[in-house]
Amino acid sequence: MTNPPDSSHFIRSVRTSTARIRIRPVLAAVLLAALLTACGSSPDEPSSPGGHAPTGSVGSGAVDGAAPSPPDRTVSGLRDDTRRVTRKTTTGTRPRMVKRCTPRVRRVKHTSTSGTGRRKRTRTWYTEDSYQDCKKVQQGTTSYTRVVRRARWCVELDSVGGNSARDDVWYEVESDVYRKATELKEGAKLSFTPLRRGC
Repeated sequence: MTNPPDSSHFIRSVRTSTARIRIRPVLAAVLLAALLTACGSSPDEPSSPGGHAPTGSVGSGAVDGAAPSPPDRTVSGLRDDTRRVTRKTTTGTRPRMVKRCTPRVRRVKHTSTSGTGRRKRTRTWYTEDSYQDCKKVQQGTTSYTRVVRRARWCVELDSVGGNSARDDVWYEVESDVYRKATELKEGAKLSFTPLRRGC
């Protein structure tokens, strides 16, 4: 059977319309998803991962942008005990170096020119120059004092900073602080700036 002349054109039109009908729901779904995504985000929300707003450092000690002040090194508590560690030295030996010189003589060359052209003459002569050739040499040994342990002054505190659990804490202090602590009775309040903790 032979199709009419316009039947092929009619079949292509039907197929094209059917394809467009199938594509339209897909495009509508994609547009709807994009619209929901755009509506779900707000310009005021942070752009950090996880949707959490950035937070500043905690416990920095800064107020209204001011830099934190350095910690106070002064300690306070109840005077417990004092300790003085004496300076300890020992005697050591090392090479004794002395300067030793030897007289020497060196020959020095001198030249002198006179005249010009063909009458130019050069005279050469030598002199002897005396000098001392010196160097360090070892001559026996010498003794010296070597410090094995330096002197220290220490104070022990109880209830440091008002904390009754912080007892028997030693601090190394200046000699003036040590003398002041020795004049106080045990259990008296005492404040000072230590050199370091421990003794």
